[in-house]
Amino acid sequence: THSNMGNCCGDPQNNMVDQELIDARKKASKDHKLLLLGAGSSGKSTFFKQLCQIHGNGFQQQDIDQARQNIYDCIIDQMKQLVEQCQENVKYQQENGVPNEDDEDSFEYNLNGDVLEAAEYICSSKIPRGGIDITQDIAQLITTLWNDESIKHTFTSRTNLGVVDSAPHFFEDIDRIADMSYTPTDKDILLVRIPTTGIRAASFNVEKNKFTIVDVGGQRNERSKWVHQFSIVDAVLFVCSLSCYDQNLFEEEDVNAMHESLRLFDLVVNNRYFRNTSMILFLNKKDLFMEKVKEKTISDCFPDYDGPDFEYEPAVKYIQEIFVSCNTDKIRQVYAHITCATDAGNVQRVFHDVQHGVVLAALQRNGIM
Repeated sequence: THSNMGNCCGDPQNNMVDQELIDARKKASKDHKLLLLGAGSSGKSTFFKQLCQIHGNGFQQQDIDQARQNIYDCIIDQMKQLVEQCQENVKYQQENGVPNEDDEDSFEYNLNGDVLEAAEYICSSKIPRGGIDITQDIAQLITTLWNDESIKHTFTSRTNLGVVDSAPHFFEDIDRIADMSYTPTDKDILLVRIPTTGIRAASFNVEKNKFTIVDVGGQRNERSKWVHQFSIVDAVLFVCSLSCYDQNLFEEEDVNAMHESLRLFDLVVNNRYFRNTSMILFLNKKDLFMEKVKEKTISDCFPDYDGPDFEYEPAVKYIQEIFVSCNTDKIRQVYAHITCATDAGNVQRVFHDVQHGVVLAALQRNGIM
């Protein structure tokens, strides 16, 4: 009879192990790893920076110092690219004539006088692509160029993702940036474009839950690093730029950026590693899309689109449906949000929804609910 005594009270050793398992599960359900994926220039890193600013400790002095040089480099590089593209447009029209007025783009490109001088100077080796400060003289060149109709038209009609959407913010504020005592604002840091190479992560606590967000480079040569992040992730936040429907890739000029984004999402959403992972889709840059869609139909990108042209709601609904329909697993749901990563309020609201979904899923997965 003595031998059964221990069993009815339960083995203390076993109880301890059970308790440890329960504790480990509870801890696991409070620590969430989120993976930010998406094509280059979709706005992933802007999300990353926003979340760090909202839920982390804001931008640190080191971020600010690093951003200053990045902003200088970015402004010069972007203007060089714009001028080079504009010069190509001028040359093309000299050889092929200016399109008729009935054509969609009947704009006549020309660069002369001060603008031509500024264009030649900014593209010369006197101004290297990186590592220099923006002086008053360089600021003057940028203002002269940005005020020119041909340069502006080159920007609005650009088809390559090399020149980024946030460029006007910096061109128009160039005097502030050229000031000797310039300190980048939070908005400057958010908007400056630095392609993410490698992987960076940030952790923060929200409502007693720990979130670790991993941002991975989106350019094609960076994607091999994604796979290693796959196995232990609670949710994938896939970011796609809505406004890239009329743009081509920076890496491959004849590939439409929206098609590339869809192809990527298809690979991610149906990836076997992610079978049990919450899948969250951010259709980003809605502010830019809203403006662009008034002028440019999405049917060039999606020939099957038969909704009304130049209208925001039906266009966004159609794009969302196309993305969501990539998911072949009928049981699994894709949560889609229309976002604007440069708007802190929007990011905060969207992340609030996301975190509740992720926490709930983790509780269910760990058998606590």
